[in-house]
Amino acid sequence: MNFHLSEEDRLLVEGVREFCEREIVPHAAAWDEQGAMPADLPRRLAELGLLGLELPEEVGGVGLSAVAGVAVVAELGRACAALSLSVSAHNTLVAGFLRRAGDPAQRRAFLPALAEGRMLGAFALSEAGAGTDARSIETVARRAADGFVLSGRKQTITHATVAGLYLVVARLEQADGPLAVFAVEADRPGIHADRVATLGMCACDVGDVLFDGVALPKSALVGDPAEAWEHLKAVLDRGRMNVAAMATGLVEASFVAARDYARQRRQFGRPIADYQAIQWKLADMATALEAARLLVYHAAWAHDRGARTREAAARAKVFAAEAAVRAANDAIQIHGGYGYTREYPVERYLRDARLCGLGEGTNDAMRIVLGRGIARRFGAA
Repeated sequence: MNFHLSEEDRLLVEGVREFCEREIVPHAAAWDEQGAMPADLPRRLAELGLLGLELPEEVGGVGLSAVAGVAVVAELGRACAALSLSVSAHNTLVAGFLRRAGDPAQRRAFLPALAEGRMLGAFALSEAGAGTDARSIETVARRAADGFVLSGRKQTITHATVAGLYLVVARLEQADGPLAVFAVEADRPGIHADRVATLGMCACDVGDVLFDGVALPKSALVGDPAEAWEHLKAVLDRGRMNVAAMATGLVEASFVAARDYARQRRQFGRPIADYQAIQWKLADMATALEAARLLVYHAAWAHDRGARTREAAARAKVFAAEAAVRAANDAIQIHGGYGYTREYPVERYLRDARLCGLGEGTNDAMRIVLGRGIARRFGAA
């Protein structure tokens, strides 16, 4: 398996790292404290192609492979996980679903606007009783004379209060009807969004959205409802790769912070990096970083080749998400009491990392996916 990037993709990833070091890293802590990113940031991201990573060039994208896409997401995760979450949700779930299931008119209407940063996308799937169990969705879109009427509440949605476009997963006609997906412009009457406070990823807008009898035209329906579940599973699998990539970026950030601090912090007349207890923690972090990268790249490589990626994505997500929490926790330990303060970034890394085991399906659910796959291969019922 060749996970190497093309020269063009490698230069783009390097450009993203340079942009992050110059424009993102110095401000990430302040954005976390403020609970918001600058209003002009989407425009700047669009100029770099970061809002149309895997979209074709004819709609304003840069046409990256999934391998290059996860490399970019990891770079963003290393610099500011909240930004990585924002970019990932916009690209993979919203733009990715429209590219996959939208008709030509929907692609023309929305994909250039998403790629150019004229609107941010929000993927409105989760509800109070339906997160990992997406089949339990209660939001309903009932047919009307000239389209549909959408009613329901979505919870913990990325870009809830700043989105220009929601992709809303709903039941068609009734509570037990088939799943369908609707493209809903944020300025339609009947939409009410509220920000919610979160443990980490504080700079990323996350909130609840109420759709209170929102009138939609027939053209709002994205794809055939008979195929909606398969499309949803596919984009969520791809999204899990991005969560794993984001977590990998956090592992690297934690490792670098801990390594550098251990070099300069002296106790008993020596840098603490000279002590075996510290060295072992750094060794485990470095090993986890390489293993997470390989799992993420393998899943993306399989995606690029059209292979089934359900288990590969789940495996990468489980390992990388848990490695990110361990690495951040060890980085705090290496920093000692300073690690518990906001003077250093490692406490933010731990808060941010905790989301990775929850988003795009909990790690518990991912283990069920992996366990069932093992059982099938070994002949269990």
